[in-house]
Amino acid sequence: MARLLFFALLLLGPALAQNLLALAPQGAVAGFYMSDLRGSRYLNGLTADWKQSGMEALLSRELRKQAGSDADLLGIAAGGVAVALYSDGFFAITRPSAAAMRALRKDSRGLRSQGGWLVGGDKDVQTGFSRELAFVASPKYARLFLQNRRGLQAPVRGDIVLWGAPPQDLIRSLNLPPRANGAARTIRRFSYAIQLTAGGYTEETRLDVNPAPDPALASLLLPRERPYNAADLPQGYAVSTGVLDLSRVGAYLPGLLREFDVRLNLDLRAFGARFATVAVLGPPPAADGRSEAILGHNLIYWEVRDPATAEANLLALLQSLAAFSTPQGQGGFKVLGNEGDFKAVELGLTGTLYYKLEPTRLVIATSKSALQAVGNPPWSQDPNFRRFRARIPANAIGYTFGNQGSALQEQLGQLGATLPQTIGSELDQQTSRELARALTDFMERLTKRFGSGLSYAVVEGNSLISRGFYEVRW
Repeated sequence: MARLLFFALLLLGPALAQNLLALAPQGAVAGFYMSDLRGSRYLNGLTADWKQSGMEALLSRELRKQAGSDADLLGIAAGGVAVALYSDGFFAITRPSAAAMRALRKDSRGLRSQGGWLVGGDKDVQTGFSRELAFVASPKYARLFLQNRRGLQAPVRGDIVLWGAPPQDLIRSLNLPPRANGAARTIRRFSYAIQLTAGGYTEETRLDVNPAPDPALASLLLPRERPYNAADLPQGYAVSTGVLDLSRVGAYLPGLLREFDVRLNLDLRAFGARFATVAVLGPPPAADGRSEAILGHNLIYWEVRDPATAEANLLALLQSLAAFSTPQGQGGFKVLGNEGDFKAVELGLTGTLYYKLEPTRLVIATSKSALQAVGNPPWSQDPNFRRFRARIPANAIGYTFGNQGSALQEQLGQLGATLPQTIGSELDQQTSRELARALTDFMERLTKRFGSGLSYAVVEGNSLISRGFYEVRW
């Protein structure tokens, strides 16, 4: 859900610049950029939805009220942005809107001409302006940039890219104990990329692992088991399957935390490695915006090796959760009886949870709506699921399929009631209601544009790679 909203809103700026990343000095440990999407036919529909919903005019009006001429600074990255982080500094370059460029330069003093740029700043931060671009950087990287020592490249390709690697110098300087030091050095790099396509967008997430410092952690991050078959699970609006060996997690964490004098008694040997979740639509929230289920409307499946011990561990966890969910920090746990072949447990303010033990599987329903979904037809009867499933490779260790529009619809019912309460302290009641209506209208339009989507994860060498394919009616 958060990814969908972030993706949609991120793309609604006036323009995104050409790839500015190549202008940054090399050697970055992390970076972010948005490529040139100005005039992209893919974004015309989303831009029209933003305007027709009233969001563009409403936000522009309120920002002018709140910030005055400083509101122009919101266009600081209107033409695109590239940010690079180094172990000893940073570099950021943007193509501001004309209004943002005027706002940036009006307070600039003592600028000097250097390499075709007007440059100023102090011993901590340097800024520079050309006719269309502006940069801000630590002095070392401003100097390298002005000397034309550039050429940074991202490790992945896409219209939007984010990546980062743990700085090894920093890890060494922390003087961590042996196991923690090994765990910190196991992650080599993380990267994420989105690419727009004619039918929607694709995304790739990559986690590169170095097994040598901590083989146990690496084996948890790079599992080899195969997940549950989602086709056999009941339908909802989304389904996920994956692998995480809880028994090995329970053996790993206590040893790691012991180095910090933290004692953790975590016996998860009764649980296996495979899990799955099914998200279902719930009823509309109450008039005050409260939902019947704080934990959402989900079916959770987890493999078990010892059902009796797994149930004992689950009940102990639920008692702790119930105590945490009461004002007094105690009590709140109550066994309510059976709902069919599920046992019902009250968890204080968290609500009621339902569970049952099968010979090889624990099944949890986080709400009454989720419990009722147990009888839904299996995903194997969903034509969209069957169509997307053909993309899943045989060596996948997990995958997620869902209807993005339904995911947005699930949140839509809460928006009109909760948004005015959330922003009421900042805006008057009429404006907060207008904003709630406009944003609700925009999200309703989005639900009609976003279709089905699939992502799957595979292990390739020492990398965990997730690839996704999502339909959007541009």
